[in-house]
Amino acid sequence: MTKKNWSIFTYCIPLIALLIVASQFILVKTSYLNKWKGGGFGMYSEVHYYYNDLVISKLIKPIDSLIVEDRSLAAFVKNVKRRPNSANLQLMGELVSKYATSDTITVQVWKPLIDSSNSSYSRELVNQYQFVK
Repeated sequence: MTKKNWSIFTYCIPLIALLIVASQFILVKTSYLNKWKGGGFGMYSEVHYYYNDLVISKLIKPIDSLIVEDRSLAAFVKNVKRRPNSANLQLMGELVSKYATSDTITVQVWKPLIDSSNSSYSRELVNQYQFVK
């Protein structure tokens, strides 16, 4: 291996790896990307997104019942829990607006917080969106 090839392996490949890690951390902070996605560099630092709570106000039935009836809604619930940005919450509001009892719907995503030192469970609001028909 020549000296030039050795310098490429020595400097460029670790630099590319660091750029990938940095971009994933930036997306987690700015775009509500879940730490389990995008390379999973922080995947064991929080509870899996499957356990996030999706709370939608003023529906004629609970969201669990609507998921059973509407399969397209069921598929999108997983996407909203995985990436609870404002665009996804707005689209969820549009999807469930036909099941609403009011013209205004609030869509919220809560993530669980577990404190093992105190044996306590709580929730933290990740994002919310108020949809108006």
